[in-house]
Amino acid sequence: MNLGKQGEKFAKEYFLSRGFEIVTENYRFEGAETDLIIKSTEKKQLIFVEVKTRRNKAFGAPEEAINERKQAQMIKSAEGFLMLNPEFSDYEKRFDVAAIMIEHGRMKLNHIVNAF
Repeated sequence: MNLGKQGEKFAKEYFLSRGFEIVTENYRFEGAETDLIIKSTEKKQLIFVEVKTRRNKAFGAPEEAINERKQAQMIKSAEGFLMLNPEFSDYEKRFDVAAIMIEHGRMKLNHIVNAF
């Protein structure tokens, strides 16, 4: 399993363990992608999550990879999802980042709520 898929699996387990439901994974709309779309039915929240995984900080911390271009792609993907799934129109929406570092063989997740 490649690094990105490992990170996505770890993030998925993290969110499930905190009571979120996975709506879909790797959602694509007109070339734009969001890694995870999760929801909290209890709080009526729909969350678009970008997962970034790194083995070291040679290219910076994982969250630093969420630049303006990536944010624009996530927004486009979210707009497409919402247009095609009107049942979420009354949910609060937000964009989160799951930044994962692998240190000494262990994964550590930094959940950045409302990242942008």
